[in-house]
Amino acid sequence: MMTTHGAPVSAPTNVQEVEQLVKRLYQPGTPKVIAQIDDQLKLLQNSSDGWQLADALLGSDDPNVRFFGALTFQVKLNTGARLDAAAAQIVLSKLLHWTAQLDRAGEGHLVRKKLCASLVTYFLRSPVPWQRPLLHLAASFYHGSAVDEERLSTAHDAIDQYLPTLNDSQLITILWLSGTLATEASRVDHATQENTQVHHLMEVLAIDASKVMQFALSQPVNANTGRVKAESLSTFLNWVNYAQPMWTAQQQALDYLRELVPQLVPLLTDEVLQNEAMDVFRDILESYTTFFQPQHMALLANIVHQYARPRMLQLLHNRAPEVIPVAQLIIAFGIANIQQVVEEPQNELGSKLIVQLLLAILESPGFPGDDDEVSIHSIEFWNTYIEYVNEELYSRQTDQNQPAWLEHDKAVCLRLSELLWSKMRTPPSDVAQDWSDAESEAFKEFRMDASDLMLSIYIRLGNEMLQRFISIAANSLSARNWQDLEAALFAINTLADNVLEDPSAEELLGQIFSSYLFREIADFSQSIPTQTRRTAIDLLGAYGQYIERHAEALPDTLRFLFASLETPGLYISASKSIESLCSTCRNSLTGELNGFLAQYDSFAQSETSEPYTNEKVIGAIASIIQAVSPERAKAQPLSALLDIVDSMVMNTRQLLAQPDLEKAAAIGVSSIDCLVKIGKGLQVPEDVPIDLCEDDEKPTYQDSFWKCQEGQAIQLRILNVCQTMLQLLPGVGEVVDSVCQVFKAGFAETEPGPFVFPPNMIVSFLEQCTIATSHLETVLSTVCTLIVQYSRKDQPRIDSEISRIYAKAVTLVQHLHGEPSQDPGIAQACIDVFNRMIGRYSNIFFDVAGSGTAVQLILDFAIKALDGPDLMPKRSATDFWRRVVASKQDQTDRAICDRAEQVINAYGLPLCQALMNQIAGRGQRSELDSLCEPLKVMIQQRAQTKSWLETALTNDALPDINPSVGDIEKRRFVQQVISLRGANKTKDVVKNFYAACRGTVTSYT
Repeated sequence: MMTTHGAPVSAPTNVQEVEQLVKRLYQPGTPKVIAQIDDQLKLLQNSSDGWQLADALLGSDDPNVRFFGALTFQVKLNTGARLDAAAAQIVLSKLLHWTAQLDRAGEGHLVRKKLCASLVTYFLRSPVPWQRPLLHLAASFYHGSAVDEERLSTAHDAIDQYLPTLNDSQLITILWLSGTLATEASRVDHATQENTQVHHLMEVLAIDASKVMQFALSQPVNANTGRVKAESLSTFLNWVNYAQPMWTAQQQALDYLRELVPQLVPLLTDEVLQNEAMDVFRDILESYTTFFQPQHMALLANIVHQYARPRMLQLLHNRAPEVIPVAQLIIAFGIANIQQVVEEPQNELGSKLIVQLLLAILESPGFPGDDDEVSIHSIEFWNTYIEYVNEELYSRQTDQNQPAWLEHDKAVCLRLSELLWSKMRTPPSDVAQDWSDAESEAFKEFRMDASDLMLSIYIRLGNEMLQRFISIAANSLSARNWQDLEAALFAINTLADNVLEDPSAEELLGQIFSSYLFREIADFSQSIPTQTRRTAIDLLGAYGQYIERHAEALPDTLRFLFASLETPGLYISASKSIESLCSTCRNSLTGELNGFLAQYDSFAQSETSEPYTNEKVIGAIASIIQAVSPERAKAQPLSALLDIVDSMVMNTRQLLAQPDLEKAAAIGVSSIDCLVKIGKGLQVPEDVPIDLCEDDEKPTYQDSFWKCQEGQAIQLRILNVCQTMLQLLPGVGEVVDSVCQVFKAGFAETEPGPFVFPPNMIVSFLEQCTIATSHLETVLSTVCTLIVQYSRKDQPRIDSEISRIYAKAVTLVQHLHGEPSQDPGIAQACIDVFNRMIGRYSNIFFDVAGSGTAVQLILDFAIKALDGPDLMPKRSATDFWRRVVASKQDQTDRAICDRAEQVINAYGLPLCQALMNQIAGRGQRSELDSLCEPLKVMIQQRAQTKSWLETALTNDALPDINPSVGDIEKRRFVQQVISLRGANKTKDVVKNFYAACRGTVTSYT
């Protein structure tokens, strides 16, 4: 007996007590009591008396108890209860009996649906094939109880005699059974031999299923037929969804379903069922386009013309949300019929009507996300349209004639681009201020989707589209229509990447950049919406390459941007454009450095000065400093930037003294982030041309400045900022992350520079860390990058520093007591560090000059990670062991080879045991690909692998697996993977074995 603070939960001794327990399950109670009741009932369900209990409970007068009885039948069938042929027939007879009896008694939906689910489970699980479930249930309804299956007619139209005798409730139940059969059968793997019979039966069953739906759809209209036809729609969709992957070659079975389409199409105009019908047809059009034959598409085209068109236009006019399902049906039809839409523009119903309706959506009043909820849905159609057009045009041979539809398409695309611009216009401020966050986000989402579409349209129209937007911008500027101007600038901004690649666009861009646009925008005495100014600022950042070629405009442009930095609502966009322009135009701005530093000092005193904008602007100035030559000339402006960072450090000290910890942390982290921006700004741009005629010997000052006292003093200042912040904010992980980014900024450089730190400094940073250091994983990741950098052949060896890294990583593993699960993040990072050493620094990893004690600690740790529950350490451990096993073949050093051989001999069996534990079910299916990698290398390189695998699979350490996988299956698995010799098919064999061990397939073959 289980007892709680409430009533005791005793094990029932008869059916009446079970009924009472079930009733208590559905009554309010404490979670503990409910859980105990549930446990008791599950024991009963899984007991040998479960079948009899299920049968008895279905006779109860309580619907909850009857539901539990039906559920118990399903549980027994699902849990693999062993049934011989006779027992299976008894179970089926009971289920059919109760389905017929309870329907006659007026049973509700819940129990009847659960009985249908149990019948479907029987169909899928029974050892005896259930040939015609729908016919069998219809006959049972007719006779009022279960009918012996042998008495059923074998004629293909046998079900026809029963259908007229069914009442609506019985017909709906058969439709439920039919639809559930299709849904559940679609989840049965058709690639395995044992399931072939199920899918063969489904082909036969399609005849009865189609006849049931055909009969249901032909019923005369009355109060109840709406429900019948609604269930027919749902069942039809389930069968189509089943057919799509299963019947690629079974046209006859598909035809049974296709014959129903003419009866289903009229439901699209049914006042009661139209929404459900539109959902069904849209679903099929979107996911299984080829299901509908040309005659079906013609029927749908007529529906669109006669019904959907007037309804959608009226709903668009009324701005009614009911327009969405109608529009979605038209969109899906258009996408499914896209070839005809594009290539037959004169076809009234198949093309012209669809294009007109889809343009009408964008012509309708309202703002997307607010009172226009349908425009965003139309983008999907237009994406498909323009993708088809571009693919057709650019896949043609140059000597092929242009298609006849080209001119019409061009007109459509021009009109489309104008409508998109119109829909992208921002609302007046009095409208926008009443928008919710969701409405604002929906409008932004439309703008982003429309921007992507515009890029595709530009590929089709080219400069004609750009000229149109520039003209709109000029006209809007003259009319001082700021919303129209902003949308035009936004569109031009969207096209920037493509436009800048086209030299012929240069003259067109001059029309806007040489206009008085930016003089107007820069006049802060004018009442211009902030959004318009912001988009103009974004335009300057996007077209930096153009501005660089017209450097005369650069200083004034940047002064305008710096002025915008001090304007609320503009400073974020301005800082981004400043960074972009300075990076792109750095070579043209070196003479402006002092002026920009002065402008930064002014900005730093403004209310808009905050961490994000500071970092952007400091990074922008650093980009210009990078272009200064010689190297010595960079020292003064770089020192000025570091003065700014030093002042932030001082502010942090003062705030900590007040104390204002939150603000101190924000400014402290920002100071290091400014260093990161400086470091990235000083990196040589990737697009700098290589001078192939450059002298091998560079001027001495260029090589040595950052190594001389003055250059190293600057580097020391950078390090001092990092060290100070680590001391001032020891528990702030973001400081550690940012310091690591400072170190990484120099990794990309190939010549000395202020951020190219000696390896010793980075290793010293690691040695200062303890197991409790915040974000220690980031430090270890930085060290990994360092090892990779100095593993390249063009870099000197740094054995001393690598040895120190090795010692520190070993210490961290010891602090974890050799248990990866104590801190999976640090465990993964340590394994990654050791992994990076294998190769150039294998001598250190294998401790060739020492006793090898540390190696044993590392390898034990990596075995535990491989066989542990934590995903990330396990993933790192799989790659680590792959490289360990393969390390010998990459080495010529005899001592390293000998130590590697000792390691594999000692750890071959533990490694195979860990791999087999995971593959036999302890791991996740998503991990199998990575687990295969060390296994494949082992098989390729070690002859003992076969015996190790066989031993591992018979070891008591192996987790519990499905009893169907015995010694024979294990030996077959080993034989298969060994014979594949590490080929890619190994993964398939491993996945099949895993599924068999987990019991998700019935046997391992």
